[in-house]
Amino acid sequence: MLSLHQQAKVLFYLTFIYLVSSILLAQETDNTKKLLPNDLIVSIQGDLPIILSAPHGGKISIPEVNDRKGGDSISKFTTVIDSGTLELSEQLAISFEKQFKAKPYLIAAKFTRKHLDVNRPEKDAFESSLAKPVYDAYHGNIKNAVKEVKAKFGRGILLDIHGQAKDSKTIFRGTAKNKSVTHLIDRFGWQALTGPKSILGILQTSGYKVFPAGDSLDPEEPGYSGGYIVQTYGSSNSGTIDAIQLELGFDFRNKDKRQIFADELAKAVHSFAKEYLPLEKQNPKK
Repeated sequence: MLSLHQQAKVLFYLTFIYLVSSILLAQETDNTKKLLPNDLIVSIQGDLPIILSAPHGGKISIPEVNDRKGGDSISKFTTVIDSGTLELSEQLAISFEKQFKAKPYLIAAKFTRKHLDVNRPEKDAFESSLAKPVYDAYHGNIKNAVKEVKAKFGRGILLDIHGQAKDSKTIFRGTAKNKSVTHLIDRFGWQALTGPKSILGILQTSGYKVFPAGDSLDPEEPGYSGGYIVQTYGSSNSGTIDAIQLELGFDFRNKDKRQIFADELAKAVHSFAKEYLPLEKQNPKK
């Protein structure tokens, strides 16, 4: 029979082996757990004719994907993260819901732009085929949102949220030389884009610096004039979803100020919506 001292030693070793085995098993489980494409995307189904997109604010690596290196064939190549835009987009969804008493659609990247840039055509968006399912999932979510907004309301607007470092206190508007808001302008005239009841016009009246200035037909800043998302999902191809890219200075993305700006943008879009968007769902019997 073992002595009490020997029994204690055996119990100690058995406990030690159990703990080590548990840790190794947990590590193995964590390592084998695969992230699905939608695990890397914030996707909220809305109930408004408003879609928010934020493609460049994520920081999570796509498993087994290396940083993109670019190439001579890719214009304006960059892997810079639009810091704060993911968090801002999530705050915007909250502020919009408070303002409208209903949710906007939200599609935002959790994944890093170093691995995948979804604001590019597929051939320029990634260098590893392992990133393609995430690319497809992001655009699939936008396509579904566009389809639902058209079915529910007939028309709507997409706001693509970005960050820019040129001027921390300026909001640059991007509409691909007004092409992505073709439907809005054809239906309501230029005042819907540049007038006092336009989104940027309301923000300017509230004291924000916008470019081009409200009530101005000046050309948009070339570097911020609207990328692949607004060009693809905006109304340039006879669609009824208009799209505006908002390039925001750091003052609007700063964690100390982003809630204030989110509330102000929600108010501006609410005023714009009452003037230019259908907030009541279509009657399928009509």
